[in-house]
Amino acid sequence: MMKPTARYRLLLTACFVVATAAYGQDTLPIQMDVDYAAFAFDDQQSLMEVYLAFEASSLTYAKEEVGYRAHLPVDLALMRSTVPGLPGTPGDPVWQDSIALEFVVPDTSSIVPGQRFIHQVRTVVPPGEYVLDVAIPADAASRRAALTLRRDAVIPDFSNPNLVGISDLTLATDIRPSSDRSNLFYKNGLIVRPNANQLFGNGLSRLFYYAETYHLSKAVVDADAYTLLVYVAEVNLPQPLPGMEQRTRRPVRSPDVIVGQFDVSNLPSGSYFLRIALLNDANEALAEQSRKFFVYNPGVKRAAPPALEVAFENSPYASMSEEEVEQAFRHIDLIASEQERQRIKKLRELEARQHFLMNFWNKRDPNPSTPTNEYKDEFYQRVQYANDRYTSRNIEGWETDRGRILIKYGLPSNIEPHLFDRGVRPYEVWEYNNIPGEGQAQFIFADRNGFGDFELIHSTVAGERKLANWQEELRRN
Repeated sequence: MMKPTARYRLLLTACFVVATAAYGQDTLPIQMDVDYAAFAFDDQQSLMEVYLAFEASSLTYAKEEVGYRAHLPVDLALMRSTVPGLPGTPGDPVWQDSIALEFVVPDTSSIVPGQRFIHQVRTVVPPGEYVLDVAIPADAASRRAALTLRRDAVIPDFSNPNLVGISDLTLATDIRPSSDRSNLFYKNGLIVRPNANQLFGNGLSRLFYYAETYHLSKAVVDADAYTLLVYVAEVNLPQPLPGMEQRTRRPVRSPDVIVGQFDVSNLPSGSYFLRIALLNDANEALAEQSRKFFVYNPGVKRAAPPALEVAFENSPYASMSEEEVEQAFRHIDLIASEQERQRIKKLRELEARQHFLMNFWNKRDPNPSTPTNEYKDEFYQRVQYANDRYTSRNIEGWETDRGRILIKYGLPSNIEPHLFDRGVRPYEVWEYNNIPGEGQAQFIFADRNGFGDFELIHSTVAGERKLANWQEELRRN
């Protein structure tokens, strides 16, 4: 089993909105990971699976006649994340449960570093934005410290029969056929053991995945099959990694259960996306879904980027002025990784900055064998679109909130304007069917000052602005 470094422990817990623990001098902290996935259920509700993982070495065991047993009470609560009048405060639970877990080992000396116990809880809830709380109470007798983990949870609506959908992706440590319906992890003829911390690599070299597709027959009306594309990509890069792409032809059925695996033993340590796309015969994406995961392979070295010095002299980057380079850096800041931003800050010489720009776009080129970089072309098409549509007398369109979101995430699947609603400021709701690593997403822009400057006041996307009572913010004083 793998033992992640402190850096990766921090990386894995970064998805939690709040993580609190009450520790005393004589208490022992429990290492817990929480994840979830949503699936179709009926016209009114979606199925939510909550995945819990507990590091075996962090539990307290009592000796029994046969082996050692750890008792662990866990309280779960799911609350609406938007409550008018109470900024940032979840409301009453729409679902809650208390479970008493027990884990048995033959001998505590048999516990290996990184060993985890897995549990899963299922419930049905209406689609919407939620806050999930998972709490373990303190226990003086076993010296157990109290622990609460809180994270945002967005439950999509899969009920529209005219909209092709893909469930959330469950990343798993193992998937195998089974007829044992009594098994906690049984689903659609399979045993799916989820990986609640999304960490793979050293000691866990195979990444398994599970997903479901819905309403395909509505979109593929002239064919009895579709193409399933599944691949692994670097974070912030669109193209599949070499050898990490699966393309299969599948019969049209609804729902369709998607399972598979990738060997990640040769991937360098870092962050990646598992991406799924449903393609029609014209190779157009009917629906897409993705999930971020992490790899820890300390023995695998990351390959150096290919040398680009020979091509640089003849490239357009070599003739860029200081002003052009500075403007280009402002543009790419919208999509650059944090590591790339830190490198940019250290670049002083013009030629070094030109080289960086060339490398930045070349490594994002989905088809280096062609004379054009389709990714860069699409990016600047979005910049131009944002400038044409959202430029005001004070600011260029690409620098506005709507322009930034459009450039970063593409055109929304739907825009719902509310420009003349009585009693509220003008606002727009942007909806996306899928944002990599997020799934279905929503952005709320409001014209707070009445001058047409629409600001982002709330989003369901991690890292973007959130305002629990955004409806209240829209009301005119």
